Amino acid sequence: MAEAMDISSDEGVEALDCSDPTVLNKYVMAGKIAQAVLLDLQAKVMNENVRDVVQLCAHSDELITQKCMALFKKGDISRGVAFPTCISKNELAGHFSPLEASAASQLQDGDLIKIDLGVQLDGFASLVATTFQVGGGPITGAKANAVAAAWTGAECAIRMMKPGTSNESITEMFQKVAADFGCNCLEGVLSHELRQFVIDGENTILAKPSPERQVEMFELEPNKVYAIDVVMSTGEGKAIRKDIHDTTIYKRIVENQYQLKNKTARQLLKQVNSDYPTYPFTLRNFQETLTRARAGLKECLAHDLLSDYPVLHEKDNEFIAQYKFTCVVRPNGNPLRLCGTDSVNLEEIQAPSQLQDESILELMKQTWEAPKRKKRKKKKKKAQTEETTMETN
Repeated sequence: MAEAMDISSDEGVEALDCSDPTVLNKYVMAGKIAQAVLLDLQAKVMNENVRDVVQLCAHSDELITQKCMALFKKGDISRGVAFPTCISKNELAGHFSPLEASAASQLQDGDLIKIDLGVQLDGFASLVATTFQVGGGPITGAKANAVAAAWTGAECAIRMMKPGTSNESITEMFQKVAADFGCNCLEGVLSHELRQFVIDGENTILAKPSPERQVEMFELEPNKVYAIDVVMSTGEGKAIRKDIHDTTIYKRIVENQYQLKNKTARQLLKQVNSDYPTYPFTLRNFQETLTRARAGLKECLAHDLLSDYPVLHEKDNEFIAQYKFTCVVRPNGNPLRLCGTDSVNLEEIQAPSQLQDESILELMKQTWEAPKRKKRKKKKKKAQTEETTMETN
């Protein structure tokens, strides 16, 4: 659905945060939809034996759209997919959302799959990802180490989502967790601050530092929202692109403008500006004009009007696990997780490696959720009280 905003700049878009109850409510509702769709998709794989990634991704995006369109019917606001559904198995690092069925798009028992998706209401997004094994049963060996490392990294991160925590300390934690489980954080993975119509804010948390990849230090602030992405690999953590034709997800680079020469490219960009000006989109949305859309991509990419989300591969026979959650940093120190790792069955993860680092073990002992408020007893209505008094007299 088209988003009513000027895509050429951020001017005019007020910097809203979760100190505004209306903003918080939209983030919460987006998170509930994201979690519900994630669980629905997981059930389709596990209980209904739907094994075609093409069918599953299309179903998920349609379900997100349906659930979002049922809200805010009176207001003409943007709502729907914030990140197209991707289902990536085994050594695939992510962004696998194929348009046509193939051998690569079929899931088999024993595959370790990552489901990744996002939902937005009025530009306020919640992103989520989970990992599980197709067919169920215990997850063992190096595969279990990757899952345990990613899950532990996510659980440690939520405990650190407090005002004043630095992004560097979270990055350091990721490295310690990966080392204990004999894994590597995937290079290039960033966790971002979210803002209205922005899922890749400037404040970022690096998964794995390297000479080529550095980010500025910052501290978490109250009422800000972050999408924490934890991706662990049994390999070296260096995924590569193998086939450019696998890529189906793109995003408009809103700050860049260029007068395109090719008519097909101009038509594509016009539609993107109209329908997907700020959030990533999938070529599945261009099925009726797919050939022309693909033809127009080349010039748009060449002039940095669009960026792509390539399908990246680790080495064969390696495994990648991912957990992503979205949370609000709150002034009282107890973060609010909008969507995340609640669907994990820890009994199935039989990792041969175990946590050893004392600082991580202590962190995992901490309680991060705010205590639940006790329900107040409802006061009797005044009329009922007066009636009782009269009967007593």
